[in-house]
Amino acid sequence: MSRAGALLAGHCPRCLRGRIWRSPFATYDACPVCALRFEREPGYWTGAMVASYLLGVPVLALVFLAVFLVTRWDVVVVLLVADAIFIAVAPFIWRYSRIVWLYFDWFVDPQMRA
Repeated sequence: MSRAGALLAGHCPRCLRGRIWRSPFATYDACPVCALRFEREPGYWTGAMVASYLLGVPVLALVFLAVFLVTRWDVVVVLLVADAIFIAVAPFIWRYSRIVWLYFDWFVDPQMRA
């Protein structure tokens, strides 16, 4: 599996096979295949907030633009509708922000690769 495919599927950044998510809202402590620890220290997922912002802002902008182009409603109404749609997709952005953070950390920190 390619690295991009593994990222999209939610697999481990090291082995590309083990699943990161145990359930919709809980990650494994470590990769079930290669034993890579996912949460390496308290507060580890704080960096995922940056990834969440980087993923969320373009999604909200695209939803806003799509709703506006389709409906041509008033900007305030479009913003409210886009916000409601964004709230519905926020759990997916939250999940992928953690995955993106793991992949970024794996890429930057050589110790995580061992």
